[in-house]
Parts: sequence; C-alpha cells; structure tokens
Amino acid sequence: MTTQLSTPANAKAIYTDPSYEPTLEEWNWLVRTAGAAYKSELSARTVFESELFGMNTYILMSMMEDYLRVPERIRAITRHASAAELVRRALPIGTKRSFINLAAMPLHYLTGRELFVDLGENSLADGLEDQLEVLRFWRAATIAMRTDGVLFNMDAEPANSSHVVDEALLAEIRGNLLTADDATKSGIRKFGARLTAYAFLENCDARTAVCDTGPYQLEDGTFLALRETCLDGDGDFPWVDGIRESLPYHHFVIAYRLPGSVKMDNNVWGTAWFTPSDYQADILETRVFCTDGGRLRPLDAAEVEEATKAIRKAHRALYQRLAETDPEERNLYATEMYAWKLKAWARLAGCYDEIDWSITPRIARSYEKFSDPELALGLIGGVFVPQDRDGCFRPIGDRS
Repeated sequence: MTTQLSTPANAKAIYTDPSYEPTLEEWNWLVRTAGAAYKSELSARTVFESELFGMNTYILMSMMEDYLRVPERIRAITRHASAAELVRRALPIGTKRSFINLAAMPLHYLTGRELFVDLGENSLADGLEDQLEVLRFWRAATIAMRTDGVLFNMDAEPANSSHVVDEALLAEIRGNLLTADDATKSGIRKFGARLTAYAFLENCDARTAVCDTGPYQLEDGTFLALRETCLDGDGDFPWVDGIRESLPYHHFVIAYRLPGSVKMDNNVWGTAWFTPSDYQADILETRVFCTDGGRLRPLDAAEVEEATKAIRKAHRALYQRLAETDPEERNLYATEMYAWKLKAWARLAGCYDEIDWSITPRIARSYEKFSDPELALGLIGGVFVPQDRDGCFRPIGDRS
C-alpha cells in the first residue's frame, strides 16, 4: 500500500478526538509523520558513544524486546484503566510517565518491527493488531496529556514545542519562582548539572529520564521552560539498589523563565535545544520543584544543596558499581532500562505485579550476536537513516 503523503481531511479528529478511530491509511499517515521526524532528528545528531555501555547493542536488543512485549503489557494495563484515565490520575510533569516516555513508546516499538523485518524474521504484513494496540494507547495518552491539540512537537504552536501543563498548574509554578540572582542561578545550575549526569548514568547513558516541555508563552513576551528529571525511587532498576535510598528526593522539575530573545526548540521525543546555547545566563526567574508523592513542592536553597551533595555521592557509588560489573550484565541492565517504559504506567494502573518484566530469553541470548560492532551499526543505520525512504518506518498492514 502507498502511505498517504498529504494531510488527511480528518486531521483535527485524529489529533484531538479520542473517540475517533483512524482508518489504516490515517494510522499510516501518523506512522510516516513520526518516522520522518525521527529520521530527520537522528540524521542530524552525531554518534553518541558510552564508556560503559554498548549503545548500539542495547538499542537493538531493547527495541526488539519492545516489539515482542509492549502490546501484551498495554493490554494488561488497559484492563485496569484506559490511557486517558491514567494521564488524568497524576501530575502531567515530574513522573516517569513523562512526555519523553510516551513519545518513545511507538518510536522504539516500530523500530523493533523494522529490525525483525530486516532480519528476515517477519514480513511487513505481520502483527497489525499488535501494532494498532500500541498506536491506540500512545494516541489516547498523548491527546489526554497535551494541552496544545497536536500529537507531535513539530505541529505545535510555536513549531517544535511541547505543552502538557494547564493554566492552573502554570500559575502555581509561576507563583513559586525566585528571582534569578547570581547565588540562585549558581546553586540551581550546579544542581541541574549533577542531576542530569546522574540521571544519564542511572539510565545507562540514555536520556529517557530527562524531559523538556515548553516554551510556555507568557503575556509579557517571556516564556517558561520546564525540565523534568526523574530518578528511580520505586525500585525499578536493580543496579541502583542500596544507592537510591541515599537520595532525599527522586522526582524533579526545574522551571526557568526566559526572555523572548532566547529560542527554545523541542525535538520529536522531548529534548530541548536553546539559542543561544548558554541560555542560563539569561534566566530571569527559576525554581527547583520536587514531585515525590504526586504533588508539586518548591525546594528552598538548603534543600537543593542537600540534594546536590547526595546526588554527587550517589553518582560516584553507581559509577564504581557499574565499572566493576561484567559487560554483558551491564548490557542487560541497559536493555531492561529501555524496555521497561511501561513500568510507571503499570504501577499507576495497579497491575505491576501481574506483568512479567523479565527480558525474553532469545533477546537476552542475542548479546553476543549484536555486540559485533559492524553488524549492530549496519542494522541501526538501516532503520534510523534508511536510504530508500524519507522516514524510519514502513507502512503497517502492508501486503504488497
């Protein structure tokens, strides 16, 4: 089948009406739109390497694991609550059910589909009902989460922006901001750097714990940028057992009010880029918030300093632990991390213990095969920057 290139007549319903069921052609328009944005972003990025983790190896393993397991996990979750109900139950920011988590769900799952096809194990016609299960959950949750009436950041106003905070929560954040004097900016900048570095290490050098939304335009021409960073406070990652307990807080939102002279662009999965890049020099107001326990609480300077020191110690302890871990076991940690995006949704739905979170044995056994750098890079390149199409993903339900 040919993927629809032009915007469908029912685009508004596709983007905003949770009761509307897209046609297969319309689903494929969404698949193509997502895949084109994904390819564009990945083509522009430089290759990211890690001292501790084989990035290409665990990307392959985790995304193939997603393809095998995500549909059944979504079915288990939605037997208890719909995607929209789960979004409405909790804060839209400062949780592991963040926009980056949600945006990654179909991107990683559909990458897994492409890998199985490229490896000759599946055809493009296979698995349509599972694929629609994943897309329906993502679409329903995104409609419920976003406040700007679109599914993708590039379609928002302004372009390349993300909005998940309503007027009441925005007002609460604004009411707690502090003037960004030198001492405040220095303390929060140091905290943010420590927190981001530790979050990347805890998440095996992936960015899934760090999510940006905004710009939230304000009436005076300034805007708010929100950076969420969520650490493992629930016991999801066994590699931080005994370390997570040393941290006083685990879920954070850092708010910045910036002048209109700064530009914020938010990519397809929720990572922001600022122009000028050293935007922190222009911060007008700022505050660190903790969202542990499901409520937004502003932290004072002493609490931020306490958290900064604790995160610094935790980072040293975790780095030492991971450096002393066998490389294959480290790779399994990373595969689990990427493949456990639904854990936070399952906890909220009350069905966490009903789901088997173990890695499929055949995926766990594939480490030796996919640790071949040439093979891994070839497979990754074939999906992320394919030469024969303008996006990462081929149409679903394709029987041609």
